[in-house]
Amino acid sequence: MFFYVILEAVAAVAIAILLSVRTKKSEGVVYGTLDKVGTVTNIVLSFAYAFAAPFCMFIGMISAPAHDGLLGIVGWLAAIIMASAPLFCGLGIGYSVALRRKGKSKLSFAVQFAGIVGIALTMGMYALFAGNLLKTMN
Repeated sequence: MFFYVILEAVAAVAIAILLSVRTKKSEGVVYGTLDKVGTVTNIVLSFAYAFAAPFCMFIGMISAPAHDGLLGIVGWLAAIIMASAPLFCGLGIGYSVALRRKGKSKLSFAVQFAGIVGIALTMGMYALFAGNLLKTMN
């Protein structure tokens, strides 16, 4: 799981940078108040995601199924979803910048919070499944 977590974290950063750099501002797009607020929110969320990512990556690394068979498959799916929180963070920020440059302010503002959903999903799933579907830390 360690390799997956590191690989997808690097991929998340690379995808976010590619999305923001490769998307050019569409002609006729005028930035409004929501776009300016979204820009500031992107910067604040980038720092928050960078702070929370190591913790979520650690939770993803220690998540391993406690059972074999069908419950093992479900456990692996839960572990993969929990380890993917940094990917949601990177995609949310990258798509937010890309959509803002295309003139879709409301969607751009909403999609930047995908990382918060990913982090909450990681914490909630670990609290729910640790000890029964996933192995405990001990």
